[in-house]
Amino acid sequence: MDSRDFEKYRKRLVNRGFIPTNYFSANGFNIKKMRELALAGKMDAMQCIVGNSTRWYYREDQAELARLRGELS
Repeated sequence: MDSRDFEKYRKRLVNRGFIPTNYFSANGFNIKKMRELALAGKMDAMQCIVGNSTRWYYREDQAELARLRGELS
């Protein structure tokens, strides 16, 4: 996947409610817990690997709900 394809794919993810990890990190979410929940199948997440770069995208509504439930503390 080249950078142009990645940009189109990223826009599709954002339009479907997936938000990049850096947004959650900047807003005080526990990224390690989010990744654990995603790997356990409790939260929808996408892992995008382009070259040497790995980026995670999480469903915003599920992340907010997990935070309200106290699962991210």
